[in-house]
Amino acid sequence: MAEEKESALKRIQHVAEKWFLSEPLLFGVFCTHRLNAFRSIKVPFRVGKMRIEYNPDVIDSLSDIMVEERLKIEIIRILLKHPYQRLPVCPNKIALSIASDITISDNYKTIAPLDAPADYGLAENLCFEEYYAKLLNDAENNIVGASASIEVDSDGNVSISLEGISEQDMQKMVEAYQSADLWQEDDEACEAINTEIERAQLSNGWGTLPGDLVQVIEANMKIQMDYRKMLNQFRASVLSSSRRLSRTRPNRRYEFDYMGSQYAFTTKLLIAVDVSGSVSDTALSQFFSIINRFFKYGISSLDVIQFDAALSSEEPLSLKKAKSRVKITGRGGTNFQIPLDYYEAHPSYDGLIIFTDGCAPKPEQHHYFERILWVLTSRSEYDDAMKWISELNGSKATYIPC
Repeated sequence: MAEEKESALKRIQHVAEKWFLSEPLLFGVFCTHRLNAFRSIKVPFRVGKMRIEYNPDVIDSLSDIMVEERLKIEIIRILLKHPYQRLPVCPNKIALSIASDITISDNYKTIAPLDAPADYGLAENLCFEEYYAKLLNDAENNIVGASASIEVDSDGNVSISLEGISEQDMQKMVEAYQSADLWQEDDEACEAINTEIERAQLSNGWGTLPGDLVQVIEANMKIQMDYRKMLNQFRASVLSSSRRLSRTRPNRRYEFDYMGSQYAFTTKLLIAVDVSGSVSDTALSQFFSIINRFFKYGISSLDVIQFDAALSSEEPLSLKKAKSRVKITGRGGTNFQIPLDYYEAHPSYDGLIIFTDGCAPKPEQHHYFERILWVLTSRSEYDDAMKWISELNGSKATYIPC
């Protein structure tokens, strides 16, 4: 058994030594992760938690060319940050893994058996999050297995119970689940990966990676944090504006020798929801679900306006607790000037969050705004809207992973 492990390890090291000269970016990213043997997985490699895990037994069954190609695919997966960035809450790991494979095969031609968009009846040139959403929406017609019963034992072995599925598809589900089992949000990993990408940009050290894939890798560097963290920045600004000193609370550093701080939440955050006809009912549900989460952090109230080509109401909807139902009015065209003009006319707000699909002309800017966050409904809409959002003073943007 020790000889098998050493043989597989030497083959992987040989690939890395080859990349040192021919693939500087792949080699650099490879060196940021620890290499661990793990026989419980059914795939040759999987990545996550700053580790590259491999199964020596599976690798022994592969040719040298295929070992290099499968390792290269995992390094590309790391470069795209699929295991580390903008993961959905309580994700379906099977769908995550398949969506990642589809995204890679859509941008990189490989000799390895990798799922393609056409295998699931999906269009090409979509982003990772969009493929994930479409796989979940059509779970009944593919092997995502939304209703599958999944059990994982202490050794990492996966068993899946799902009626009416072939043994081959069952094996594929197990492999997909294990491939994404280590994935979790990790800002430090993203920073380490970005450092290697920046080196490649400075030295043109892309190796043999195709130009289209390089563009996708560079595009993924533009968003340094996901929408949840950006929304928390707005929550923090509301908190910090209402600080007061108190003798009844100890100072964190000097205890009762100095006064501590107490915070009271106030309504200084304006939220504008695009209710035009181009925004789907699913997107609107996401918008208000995110808005409701603010109350979990202690915010006492929020002001919400709905807009399409005009305001749905002259007065904002003041929410003092999470609501399970909100009446939606409008569903016409879209005019982004409406929420910006309202924000300008009400200077008491600390910030403005606009939930939208971005499908409207660029608004004019009559005033220097501060703290405006545009939250787009998908990566593709974010890419289109950033062409004009980046020209607006005080505006930042992010998007909701599908």
